[in-house]
Amino acid sequence: MECIKRVKPNNALVKHRLGHKPSVKYSGYDVILPAIDRAVEINLGPQNILLPSSTYHSKDKVLMESGLIVVYQVKDPELCVRELQDIEQSVILASKTALPKALSQSNSDMINCSKKIIEYAVTKNINNAVYMWGIEIISTELSPFKFSVPPKDDTSESPMNFIINFIQKLAGHNPLPPKEKFSIDEMIIALKPYLTRSLGEDVNAVALLELTGDNGGRCLIDFKTQTMVANPSSCHPDVTIETSVDTLLSMIDNRESLMDVYKSGRIKIEGDLNAAWRLQKLF
Repeated sequence: MECIKRVKPNNALVKHRLGHKPSVKYSGYDVILPAIDRAVEINLGPQNILLPSSTYHSKDKVLMESGLIVVYQVKDPELCVRELQDIEQSVILASKTALPKALSQSNSDMINCSKKIIEYAVTKNINNAVYMWGIEIISTELSPFKFSVPPKDDTSESPMNFIINFIQKLAGHNPLPPKEKFSIDEMIIALKPYLTRSLGEDVNAVALLELTGDNGGRCLIDFKTQTMVANPSSCHPDVTIETSVDTLLSMIDNRESLMDVYKSGRIKIEGDLNAAWRLQKLF
């Protein structure tokens, strides 16, 4: 005997009928034939799951506790039903894999002050796992961290903020040249007066700024010796910051936020992030 199935608003009904391709009904009514059809109704709205607080290790082997709220949404119901038996448990499993991976790649002091960046990394890692199931992770939210050993510093800024703030601080009274006049040599002329001995003692690191695009190049900033070198032939920086001239000027002019730039992958930091971390002493 056939039955009539009403599809709820914001849901999708995925029907597999023997000998036919799967069909998806997004609203209204559909006919279900028992023993012939397999019908699964999927909620297409945002769904929340909670990972209870658990213990993780940071890169510097500090134990910490945190929970995670994951907001996900089914984007391809037919693919989702075909690939998964239990959607929620699959998302939970992917989340349990992504969270420790993200935390283990950063030191405890940076985790404590870079919560939004850690959440973005977790969201990206989970999405890498679930997109093939027709699911999208909308957002993740970490609960406050509880450390077995307190992190070294308590601040809401991230290492990348310190680097950008440093550039903004140096350029604050003598702005960098506009794009049409920008060059590595002009940047050095603008910033060099602010590279003082006390500044160098505070930071005590060597940073390489790699700027791509028109009038780009490389600038080595040696805080230890208070020197700046344009396009060095060889160098061994503690930390390397890579971005474009357009992006750098856009951030300094406050036309774009650092988080927007970071999420779009237009700024990269490699090397000793602890060296970048010491830039917080400037502020």
